[in-house]
Amino acid sequence: MTNAQRLTTLEKVLFLKSVDLFADAVIEELGRIAELTEEVGVEAGETIFREGEPVDAIYLVLKGRVSVEINDVKVREVGEKQAFGLVAALDFGPAAHSIRAIEPLQALKLNALDFHELLSQNYELVRAVLRALCRMIREFAA
Repeated sequence: MTNAQRLTTLEKVLFLKSVDLFADAVIEELGRIAELTEEVGVEAGETIFREGEPVDAIYLVLKGRVSVEINDVKVREVGEKQAFGLVAALDFGPAAHSIRAIEPLQALKLNALDFHELLSQNYELVRAVLRALCRMIREFAA
């Protein structure tokens, strides 16, 4: 990705607001999150992290799709405006799944330590993330 293609902070904020994880967060919080993200690109077929490995970031998909796999078997896909790596990044545990790019991927990468720091300073952000996690749990249970 060239510098000309990089998103501005405002573009990142607008994107973050469209991601379910941050749908309930206020603009000021999203601005702080946007400043901490890094744009990353991954080639199709590349593994981002493997089951059992530590996960140091949350990835928010701008473009592309990834395969979520357990024992090399795809259990679901994650695409645009969705996140992956969240649970492992929140509890600093190993990845429960392997993540592989199905097609070229562009994503915002949010360092787990930076995210924890933001959460420790802002209860409203914690509430927004908890609401999103509850929605995700209900969706998977349905």
